[in-house]
Amino acid sequence: MKHSPKHIIEYLLLRGLIGLVNILPLRAGLAIGWLIGLFFFFGLRFRAVEAQRRLAIVFGDRFSPKERKRIAWHSFRNICFNAIEVARFKKLTPEKLRQMPLYEQMEHVQELHKKHGPLVFTTAHMGNWDLGGVAAKLDGIPIFSIARRQKNPLTDNLLNQMRNATGMDVVLNDSRILQNVIRRLKKGEVLAILPDVRSRESDLTIDFLNGQARLGAGTAIFAQMAKCPVVPVVVLRKGWTQHEAKVFDPIFPNPEADKKEDRERIMRQLISIFDAEIQAHPEQYFWFNKRWVLDPVK
Repeated sequence: MKHSPKHIIEYLLLRGLIGLVNILPLRAGLAIGWLIGLFFFFGLRFRAVEAQRRLAIVFGDRFSPKERKRIAWHSFRNICFNAIEVARFKKLTPEKLRQMPLYEQMEHVQELHKKHGPLVFTTAHMGNWDLGGVAAKLDGIPIFSIARRQKNPLTDNLLNQMRNATGMDVVLNDSRILQNVIRRLKKGEVLAILPDVRSRESDLTIDFLNGQARLGAGTAIFAQMAKCPVVPVVVLRKGWTQHEAKVFDPIFPNPEADKKEDRERIMRQLISIFDAEIQAHPEQYFWFNKRWVLDPVK
Protein backbone atom coordinates (compact mmCIF):
# COMPACT_ATOMS: atom_id res chain seq x y z
CA MET A 1 0.00 0.00 0.00
CA LYS A 2 1.42 3.38 -1.04
CA HIS A 3 1.32 6.33 1.33
CA SER A 4 1.16 9.99 0.41
CA PRO A 5 4.22 12.22 1.01
CA LYS A 6 2.17 14.17 3.59
CA HIS A 7 1.44 11.01 5.58
CA ILE A 8 5.08 9.91 5.43
CA ILE A 9 6.34 13.32 6.62
CA GLU A 10 3.82 13.38 9.48
CA TYR A 11 4.87 9.89 10.50
CA LEU A 12 8.61 10.65 10.42
CA LEU A 13 8.17 13.86 12.42
CA LEU A 14 6.06 12.08 15.03
CA ARG A 15 8.46 9.14 15.18
CA GLY A 16 11.43 11.49 15.62
CA LEU A 17 9.70 13.46 18.39
CA ILE A 18 8.74 10.26 20.22
CA GLY A 19 12.31 9.00 20.04
CA LEU A 20 13.70 12.29 21.32
CA VAL A 21 11.38 12.68 24.31
CA ASN A 22 12.03 9.08 25.37
CA ILE A 23 15.77 9.71 25.49
CA LEU A 24 15.45 12.87 27.57
CA PRO A 25 14.39 13.15 31.23
CA LEU A 26 10.69 13.92 31.74
CA ARG A 27 11.12 17.62 32.50
CA ALA A 28 13.35 18.10 29.46
CA GLY A 29 10.75 16.37 27.29
CA LEU A 30 8.02 18.58 28.73
CA ALA A 31 10.21 21.62 28.02
CA ILE A 32 10.21 20.62 24.35
CA GLY A 33 6.42 20.36 24.52
CA TRP A 34 6.32 23.81 26.15
CA LEU A 35 8.42 25.31 23.32
CA ILE A 36 6.25 23.65 20.65
CA GLY A 37 3.15 24.99 22.37
CA LEU A 38 4.66 28.46 22.64
CA PHE A 39 5.42 28.52 18.91
CA PHE A 40 1.97 27.34 17.82
CA PHE A 41 -0.06 29.38 20.34
CA PHE A 42 1.78 32.71 20.28
CA GLY A 43 3.62 32.44 16.97
CA LEU A 44 1.16 30.81 14.60
CA ARG A 45 -1.78 31.63 16.93
CA PHE A 46 -3.12 28.14 16.25
CA ARG A 47 -6.82 28.32 17.18
CA ALA A 48 -5.87 30.67 20.01
CA VAL A 49 -8.44 33.32 19.06
CA GLU A 50 -11.18 30.70 18.74
CA ALA A 51 -10.38 29.24 22.16
CA GLN A 52 -10.58 32.68 23.76
CA ARG A 53 -13.87 33.31 21.97
CA ARG A 54 -15.28 30.10 23.41
CA LEU A 55 -14.13 31.09 26.90
CA ALA A 56 -15.90 34.44 26.51
CA ILE A 57 -19.12 32.70 25.43
CA VAL A 58 -19.00 30.21 28.32
CA PHE A 59 -17.88 32.50 31.13
CA GLY A 60 -19.06 35.94 30.00
CA ASP A 61 -17.49 38.68 32.14
CA ARG A 62 -16.12 36.29 34.75
CA PHE A 63 -12.67 36.57 33.16
CA SER A 64 -10.96 39.57 31.57
CA PRO A 65 -9.47 39.27 28.04
CA LYS A 66 -6.03 38.89 29.64
CA GLU A 67 -7.26 36.11 31.91
CA ARG A 68 -8.97 34.32 29.00
CA LYS A 69 -5.71 34.37 27.07
CA ARG A 70 -3.85 32.95 30.07
CA ILE A 71 -6.44 30.17 30.49
CA ALA A 72 -6.31 29.36 26.78
CA TRP A 73 -2.50 29.22 26.86
CA HIS A 74 -2.42 26.92 29.89
CA SER A 75 -5.00 24.70 28.18
CA PHE A 76 -2.90 24.50 25.00
CA ARG A 77 0.30 23.93 26.96
CA ASN A 78 -1.48 21.11 28.78
CA ILE A 79 -2.29 19.42 25.46
CA CYS A 80 1.38 19.60 24.48
CA PHE A 81 2.38 18.15 27.84
CA ASN A 82 -0.19 15.37 27.39
CA ALA A 83 1.32 14.45 24.03
CA ILE A 84 4.80 14.20 25.57
CA GLU A 85 3.51 12.04 28.42
CA VAL A 86 1.58 9.75 26.07
CA ALA A 87 4.75 9.30 24.02
CA ARG A 88 6.50 8.17 27.21
CA PHE A 89 3.79 5.81 28.49
CA LYS A 90 6.02 2.79 27.93
CA LYS A 91 8.33 4.22 30.62
CA LEU A 92 5.52 4.30 33.17
CA THR A 93 5.74 1.37 35.59
CA PRO A 94 3.60 0.27 38.56
CA GLU A 95 6.41 1.47 40.85
CA LYS A 96 6.41 4.95 39.30
CA LEU A 97 2.61 5.02 39.38
CA ARG A 98 2.58 4.44 43.14
CA GLN A 99 4.68 7.59 43.60
CA MET A 100 2.09 9.77 41.85
CA PRO A 101 -0.65 11.65 43.75
CA LEU A 102 -3.38 10.15 41.57
CA TYR A 103 -2.50 6.69 42.90
CA GLU A 104 -4.29 7.63 46.13
CA GLN A 105 -7.58 6.96 44.29
CA MET A 106 -6.58 3.57 42.88
CA GLU A 107 -7.65 1.70 46.01
CA HIS A 108 -11.13 3.23 45.68
CA VAL A 109 -11.32 2.21 42.01
CA GLN A 110 -10.21 -1.33 42.89
CA GLU A 111 -12.94 -1.53 45.54
CA LEU A 112 -15.57 -0.41 43.03
CA HIS A 113 -14.42 -3.03 40.53
CA LYS A 114 -14.42 -5.82 43.13
CA LYS A 115 -17.88 -4.82 44.33
CA HIS A 116 -19.64 -4.20 41.01
CA GLY A 117 -17.54 -6.03 38.42
CA PRO A 118 -17.80 -4.20 35.08
CA LEU A 119 -17.70 -0.40 35.16
CA VAL A 120 -18.07 2.41 32.64
CA PHE A 121 -15.14 4.59 33.68
CA THR A 122 -15.88 8.09 32.35
CA THR A 123 -13.79 11.24 32.23
CA ALA A 124 -13.88 14.60 30.47
CA HIS A 125 -11.23 16.19 28.25
CA MET A 126 -9.44 17.59 31.30
CA GLY A 127 -5.88 17.30 32.58
CA ASN A 128 -4.26 14.23 31.07
CA TRP A 129 -7.42 12.21 30.41
CA ASP A 130 -5.46 9.27 28.97
CA LEU A 131 -3.49 8.85 32.18
CA GLY A 132 -6.46 7.72 34.27
CA GLY A 133 -7.05 4.66 32.12
CA VAL A 134 -3.35 3.84 31.86
CA ALA A 135 -2.97 4.11 35.64
CA ALA A 136 -5.89 1.75 36.15
CA LYS A 137 -4.38 -0.77 33.73
CA LEU A 138 -0.98 -0.63 35.45
CA ASP A 139 -2.74 -1.24 38.77
CA GLY A 140 -4.20 -4.47 37.42
CA ILE A 141 -7.70 -3.34 36.40
CA PRO A 142 -8.81 -4.93 33.07
CA ILE A 143 -9.61 -1.64 31.34
CA PHE A 144 -10.04 -0.88 27.64
CA SER A 145 -11.00 2.17 25.60
CA ILE A 146 -12.55 3.18 22.28
CA ALA A 147 -10.53 4.85 19.52
CA ARG A 148 -11.27 6.26 16.09
CA ARG A 149 -9.08 5.49 13.11
CA GLN A 150 -6.82 8.39 12.12
CA LYS A 151 -6.79 9.65 8.53
CA ASN A 152 -3.08 8.89 8.32
CA PRO A 153 -2.72 5.07 8.56
CA LEU A 154 0.97 5.35 9.48
CA THR A 155 0.40 7.61 12.47
CA ASP A 156 -2.74 5.64 13.37
CA ASN A 157 -0.68 2.48 13.72
CA LEU A 158 1.98 4.32 15.72
CA LEU A 159 -0.58 5.85 18.09
CA ASN A 160 -2.16 2.45 18.68
CA GLN A 161 1.27 1.06 19.55
CA MET A 162 1.70 3.86 22.09
CA ARG A 163 -1.75 3.19 23.58
CA ASN A 164 -0.94 -0.51 23.88
CA ALA A 165 2.48 0.13 25.46
CA THR A 166 1.02 -0.40 28.94
CA GLY A 167 -1.21 -3.29 27.87
CA MET A 168 -4.38 -1.19 27.64
CA ASP A 169 -6.55 -2.57 24.84
CA VAL A 170 -8.34 -0.42 22.27
CA VAL A 171 -11.66 -1.18 20.60
CA LEU A 172 -12.03 0.53 17.25
CA ASN A 173 -15.12 2.65 16.69
CA ASP A 174 -16.58 0.65 13.81
CA SER A 175 -19.80 -1.17 12.95
CA ARG A 176 -19.20 -3.84 15.63
CA ILE A 177 -18.40 -1.45 18.48
CA LEU A 178 -21.60 -2.05 20.50
CA GLN A 179 -21.25 -5.83 20.33
CA ASN A 180 -17.54 -5.75 21.21
CA VAL A 181 -17.92 -3.34 24.13
CA ILE A 182 -20.86 -5.17 25.73
CA ARG A 183 -19.11 -8.53 25.35
CA ARG A 184 -16.08 -7.24 27.24
CA LEU A 185 -18.12 -5.51 29.92
CA LYS A 186 -20.09 -8.68 30.59
CA LYS A 187 -16.74 -10.44 31.10
CA GLY A 188 -16.09 -8.05 33.99
CA GLU A 189 -13.84 -5.56 32.20
CA VAL A 190 -13.90 -1.78 32.56
CA LEU A 191 -14.61 0.65 29.70
CA ALA A 192 -12.86 4.04 29.68
CA ILE A 193 -14.84 6.60 27.69
CA LEU A 194 -15.01 10.36 27.05
CA PRO A 195 -18.66 11.48 26.84
CA ASP A 196 -18.18 15.26 26.41
CA VAL A 197 -18.15 15.08 22.60
CA ARG A 198 -20.71 16.58 20.20
CA SER A 199 -22.81 13.99 18.38
CA ARG A 200 -24.54 14.38 15.01
CA GLU A 201 -26.72 11.30 15.48
CA SER A 202 -28.00 11.87 19.01
CA ASP A 203 -31.12 13.83 19.91
CA LEU A 204 -29.96 14.23 23.52
CA THR A 205 -29.47 17.90 24.45
CA ILE A 206 -27.89 18.60 27.83
CA ASP A 207 -27.04 21.76 29.78
CA PHE A 208 -23.26 22.07 29.59
CA LEU A 209 -20.80 24.98 29.89
CA ASN A 210 -23.61 27.50 30.23
CA GLY A 211 -25.08 26.34 26.92
CA GLN A 212 -26.83 23.42 25.24
CA ALA A 213 -24.74 20.48 24.03
CA ARG A 214 -25.85 17.69 21.70
CA LEU A 215 -24.13 14.68 23.24
CA GLY A 216 -24.21 10.99 22.50
CA ALA A 217 -25.80 8.64 25.03
CA GLY A 218 -23.32 5.81 24.45
CA THR A 219 -22.00 5.96 28.02
CA ALA A 220 -25.48 5.38 29.45
CA ILE A 221 -26.40 2.78 26.81
CA PHE A 222 -23.32 0.69 27.59
CA ALA A 223 -24.13 0.87 31.33
CA GLN A 224 -27.75 -0.13 30.77
CA MET A 225 -26.93 -3.07 28.51
CA ALA A 226 -24.15 -4.38 30.78
CA LYS A 227 -26.16 -3.61 33.95
CA CYS A 228 -23.21 -1.80 35.50
CA PRO A 229 -22.55 1.63 37.05
CA VAL A 230 -21.00 4.70 35.45
CA VAL A 231 -18.04 6.02 37.45
CA PRO A 232 -17.15 9.70 36.82
CA VAL A 233 -13.43 10.43 37.11
CA VAL A 234 -11.41 13.61 36.60
CA VAL A 235 -7.61 13.75 36.30
CA LEU A 236 -6.12 17.19 37.01
CA ARG A 237 -2.58 18.33 36.25
CA LYS A 238 -0.66 19.82 39.17
CA GLY A 239 2.30 21.83 37.93
CA TRP A 240 4.30 20.22 35.16
CA THR A 241 4.78 16.64 36.27
CA GLN A 242 2.14 15.76 38.89
CA HIS A 243 -1.47 14.66 38.52
CA GLU A 244 -4.28 14.04 40.95
CA ALA A 245 -7.49 12.10 40.40
CA LYS A 246 -11.02 12.61 41.67
CA VAL A 247 -13.36 9.62 41.68
CA PHE A 248 -17.03 10.47 42.16
CA ASP A 249 -19.92 8.31 43.36
CA PRO A 250 -21.13 5.74 40.81
CA ILE A 251 -24.27 6.47 38.80
CA PHE A 252 -26.44 3.36 38.50
CA PRO A 253 -28.93 2.55 35.74
CA ASN A 254 -32.47 1.99 36.94
CA PRO A 255 -33.78 -1.23 35.33
CA GLU A 256 -37.37 -0.35 36.27
CA ALA A 257 -37.32 3.08 34.59
CA ASP A 258 -38.11 3.91 30.98
CA LYS A 259 -34.88 3.22 29.02
CA LYS A 260 -34.75 6.56 27.22
CA GLU A 261 -35.64 8.60 30.28
CA ASP A 262 -33.07 6.76 32.36
CA ARG A 263 -30.36 7.34 29.72
CA GLU A 264 -31.08 11.05 29.87
CA ARG A 265 -30.99 11.00 33.66
CA ILE A 266 -27.62 9.24 33.70
CA MET A 267 -26.09 11.59 31.13
CA ARG A 268 -27.40 14.75 32.80
CA GLN A 269 -26.10 13.67 36.19
CA LEU A 270 -22.73 12.73 34.68
CA ILE A 271 -22.26 15.90 32.64
CA SER A 272 -23.25 18.09 35.61
CA ILE A 273 -20.24 16.68 37.51
CA PHE A 274 -17.86 17.47 34.67
CA ASP A 275 -19.42 20.90 34.19
CA ALA A 276 -18.72 21.79 37.83
CA GLU A 277 -15.10 20.66 37.52
CA ILE A 278 -14.56 22.68 34.33
CA GLN A 279 -16.12 25.74 35.96
CA ALA A 280 -13.67 25.32 38.85
CA HIS A 281 -10.61 24.52 36.69
CA PRO A 282 -11.14 26.05 33.22
CA GLU A 283 -7.42 25.98 32.39
CA GLN A 284 -7.54 22.16 32.58
CA TYR A 285 -10.19 21.79 29.86
CA PHE A 286 -9.56 21.31 26.13
CA TRP A 287 -10.91 24.42 24.40
CA PHE A 288 -9.35 23.71 20.97
CA ASN A 289 -11.46 20.87 19.57
CA LYS A 290 -12.45 21.40 15.92
CA ARG A 291 -15.86 19.88 16.68
CA TRP A 292 -16.75 22.30 19.49
CA VAL A 293 -19.22 20.68 21.85
CA LEU A 294 -21.58 23.70 21.92
CA ASP A 295 -21.66 24.31 18.17
CA PRO A 296 -25.03 23.48 16.60
CA VAL A 297 -25.19 20.20 14.68
CA LYS A 298 -25.65 20.84 10.96
